[in-house]
Formats: sequence, structure tokens, C-alpha cells
Amino acid sequence: PAVAGVSPEGGSLDVLVRVVAPPGTDRDARPRPPLHLALVLDRSGSMDGAPLAAAKRCADSVARRLRPDDRAALVVYDNRVQIPIPLRPADAPGVFADALASVDAGGSTDLFAGWDAGAGQLAPVATPQSLSRVVLLSDGCANQGLTDTDAIAARCRALADAGVGTTTIGLGRHFNEELMTAMARAGGGRSYYGERAEDLADAFAEEMALLEDLCARRLRARLAPGPG
Repeated sequence: PAVAGVSPEGGSLDVLVRVVAPPGTDRDARPRPPLHLALVLDRSGSMDGAPLAAAKRCADSVARRLRPDDRAALVVYDNRVQIPIPLRPADAPGVFADALASVDAGGSTDLFAGWDAGAGQLAPVATPQSLSRVVLLSDGCANQGLTDTDAIAARCRALADAGVGTTTIGLGRHFNEELMTAMARAGGGRSYYGERAEDLADAFAEEMALLEDLCARRLRARLAPGPG
């Protein structure tokens, strides 16, 4: 507590709570649960060139880090949504590489529809024993469909409550930081940014490490004051 006690008249009290993993939570001794990932790739016209190339390389690197008992899906979108790879075991990373190689830049950006399609792949299989996350790679420049930041964040929050988180990867010089950050914060994930695939190497390593080393989820703290 910030102070030793609370007056009889009541009032507010600031308390700092530190949560530390118990000893012995070693990834080699404690196998992680399987990952369920939906890689959602923005292929709209604003992603043409270096941003799309970086997004494809990043998505490929994620697919190659997965274990055979993990599951992954690939969703691509502009003003239309396509699902080249529905959710499947991640035992053949070459399948994702081949699908990504054929992705070209297209039209306008229905970001919410792309994210929603990724969510739709994961929601039916989300369980307390699995880790489920939508990984959105985009410049965040939504101009079709649902574009309101608060409304999209609310949907991310509802999905997180159902067991599926959202991580956002911002690409390009003019990405929509407000929308991408709001989605990740509401979705219980993290938000990253980079102009090139190389810029995101550390971010992806950190994200995968967080998922692989997860010790506990849905933590709740209860404050029990003493007598009086």
C-alpha cells in the first residue's frame, strides 16, 4: 500500500500489486499448450510495395516457428476477404509460403472484415487449454466497412473475453497508430510497428516468446483488508 492504513472515514488507497511466475516455470520442463493463430494480411492498394513484401515475410517467419501440434490460418483482404488457408495443423510451413507468394496488392481496405474473418477461424476452437490469437499485419488505413476505432476495439475486447486475443503489426510510414494500438490493447495483445521485415524481427521474437512462455492467464487479484 502507498500508506500504512485507511482512515475510519474511508477514502481511496493506491496499492501496487506485483505478479511473479512461480519458481521452476521452465519451458523445457513445462510444455506450452498448442497455439491457434490466424495470420490476417492486408493486401490493399496502400500496402503495395515494401509494406506488403514485409508483411508476407513476417507472416512466413511466424508460420515457420510454429510446432506441428499448433494450428494456423491465413486470411488476406482488401475490399474483399479471402481465406487461402483455413485453420489447419502447422505441420507444413511450405504451404503458407506458397500461399503468401501468390498474394498481390489489390483495392481498398476493409480492415474490420479481414480481422473478423480471422476471428471466425479461431472462435469455434478457442478453449481454456489453448492459446488463440489473431495476428493482424496492416497499415491500419481502414476505408471500407466498419471503420470506427471505438466500435472495432469493442469487438476485439469481446473476442478477447471469449478467449481469442489480438496482436497488431503496423507496417508502412503512414500506418494508423490509433486504430492498431486500440485493437491490440482491447484484444489483450501487443502492438508493434516497423517499416521493413527486418525491423520486426525482434518484435516477432518477443511475441512468440510471450506466447511460448505463458505461465497463467485470466489472473484476478482480491484485496482482503484486516479486521476493522
